[in-house]
This record gives sequence, structure tokens and C-alpha cells, in this order.
Amino acid sequence: MTRFYKNIIRAALLISLLFSYSNLFAEKITDRDFGFSLDIPEGFEIADYTQDGMSYIFSHPNIPVTLVMKITQESQAKSAAEVLKKNLNKLSAKGDTDSFNWNGSECGISSFTMTLDDNYFGWSVSAPVKIKGYYVVLLCYAPESKKACEQFIISTVNSLCINDEYLNRPGIITSYAFPPEGRKALSLQIGGKQIKTSLDKVDEEAAKFVIDLEYAVLNLYANHKMWKEAWQRYYRMIYRDNAGRLQQTAADIYKALYPELKKSDPQTADIKYAQALLSWVQGFGYERAKSKNESDFTSLPAAISGKGSDCDSRSMLISALLNYTGIDTALLISREYSHAMVVTDIPAPGQTFTMEDGREYLMGETTAHVTWGTIAANHADRTKWMCVSFDE
Repeated sequence: MTRFYKNIIRAALLISLLFSYSNLFAEKITDRDFGFSLDIPEGFEIADYTQDGMSYIFSHPNIPVTLVMKITQESQAKSAAEVLKKNLNKLSAKGDTDSFNWNGSECGISSFTMTLDDNYFGWSVSAPVKIKGYYVVLLCYAPESKKACEQFIISTVNSLCINDEYLNRPGIITSYAFPPEGRKALSLQIGGKQIKTSLDKVDEEAAKFVIDLEYAVLNLYANHKMWKEAWQRYYRMIYRDNAGRLQQTAADIYKALYPELKKSDPQTADIKYAQALLSWVQGFGYERAKSKNESDFTSLPAAISGKGSDCDSRSMLISALLNYTGIDTALLISREYSHAMVVTDIPAPGQTFTMEDGREYLMGETTAHVTWGTIAANHADRTKWMCVSFDE
């Protein structure tokens, strides 16, 4: 299929979105041709686009933020930073442009100011996509008088993914702001074994930054009609960053426990491994935020380092560790119960939650010393739980 016809199809699909979904986005924007995606905050609308389907402008009806997404062919460009600088120059935008490596790709980043019908500030990035010579460029900005929008802007740009292999890894702005500082050793006691692992020295600070960032965005949706979708995105964004920091830990725990369980009884290895993880987090110290102005969520690097945690942190931690093994999981959140649980696709006796595709996932309670499939009677109403899935 030629690029010309692909562009016609892309434009047609965009028009379909305009009429089918009333311009409101509550799901990821995915470009399968170029292999990138964006998990932007809820409620953005398509304000304008080019007929070739290569440039889009999104606005938000409640928050004065504009997002520009452009796919550009720059086969002669020396770097993504050069591509970004070229696009910013077209708008007479001012700001330093830097180059850095993100998940194996050289990317560009800039904080900028510009004058159009008003004075604006914002963040922009550029990154190569899977078709050689093409780049995705994002510019997200707000009026200078609306500095409080900066966290919303950063969250929007930080949701970019240019390679599904790195879907659940720290975002582009977070990776730039918190480069690796070297590993620090950590010892864990799980299933009667001492397991040696490590984290990067910057992981706790960086993970906390993302949690605070996404909590600020979530608070904007307290009374919004898309509050449920906003909660789901909040946990997806935290998972993407925090779970991405535990790849080495997940591998070390798996190697220490799973092969022995598999050898002793292949049929029960999955549930026994999951139970060892569940029992481990059930013994964590309990802690919640002292202020309503901050998130209750303890970062996953902090939780495994011995910091106090609550149900959602523990549930996400188990989810990240089981997902690493290829066992599918999800997070259950209940606003009515003020509680969270983890569910997993392991066939075993006990209470289950029915997923959208009809599959039954075993429920796991992380704050009481119980086995998988055992939940409190006062938490049993399935209609009061919403599911958060993490693409792996």
C-alpha cells in the first residue's frame, strides 16, 4: 500500500473518531504504521489535523493545554534534537534543546516559550519511530499565566512510547530528569530465602516524582465525568515507571524461587510462586499519607526497600513481579471500599473477578494474612471494583 493511500485511510479513521467519540479521548492514541503510542490524560479533543494524517492538534475543554503531535520525515537530520530544534524554530520558540538516550534511541527534549496569540510555555520532545528517517515530535504548552498546568503538560508528554518492547519503562521526560546513578544492593526475605538484588540509586526519588506528578493530574478529575478513566490512567502511569525500575529485582526473585517450585511440582508452581509473593507483601509495614495533598501510594522501589505501604502499592508490586514471569495480572480498585486488590490468571480454587473478556481471575488480598482467592465478605460486591490492566 502506498504512503498516499495510507494517509487517506489515516485521515478517514481520524474523522471516524471525531464523530464516533465526540472528540473525547479516554484511551491510548496508537499509530501502528509508525509504532508509537500516547496515553494522554482524559478529555483531550481533536482541534485540528492535516489531511495527510501526519499532524494533529489536541485541546482540552477544561484545562488550557494544547498538544501538537507531528510525524515528520527528516532523512538528512543528524539527530532527533536537530529535528526538534528545526520544528521549534518554525514557531520562533525559544529554549535550549538537548539530546539524550532513551531506551536505546537518541531523542531530543526542550522546555520552551513562544508567542502566538498569547505568551506560552511548554515542553517538547522528538524521537525516531520504527520507519527509518521519520520522527514523532510532541509540543505541549499552556499560557504563561497558567504555570500550574506544567505537571499536566509533563504527564502528557511523558506518556509517549516509541517501542512496545519498552512500554512499561520510565517515560521520556522522567528518564531525562533522572539518569541512572549506579546500583545499590538490596536483600529480600521471600519464601524462606534470602534474595540478593539491586536498585538504581535514583529509583526511589524518580518513582516518587512520577507518583506526585500523576497525583496532581488525578486531582484535576475529582469531579470530572471521566474520573474512573482518570483513576485507571493514574495507576497505569505509575506502573509504567515503577515496574520498569524493578526488572532486575523481578528477575532475581524469579530465579531464586520459581525453578525449585517448578521442579518439585510443575502443576502447582505458578500458584505457589504467587502465594510466596502474596505472603511476603502481607508482612509489609502499613503506612498512609499524612496529608490529603499527597498520594497514599508508596513507590515500588520504596516498598521493597522496607518503607511502609498500603494495599495499592502491594497489589501493584505483585502484579509487576507476576507479569515479569508471563502470568497475566491486573489491579482492582474500589472507590467505595477505599481498597485495592490484585487479580491473576492462575487457575486455582477461590474467589474470582470476571474480566471484560469473560475470563475469571483469582483475587488476592494483600493486607490480611490469607491465601489467594480469600477476600473479606464486606468487599465481595464485584460491581464496586474497577479493573486496571497493564499491557506487557
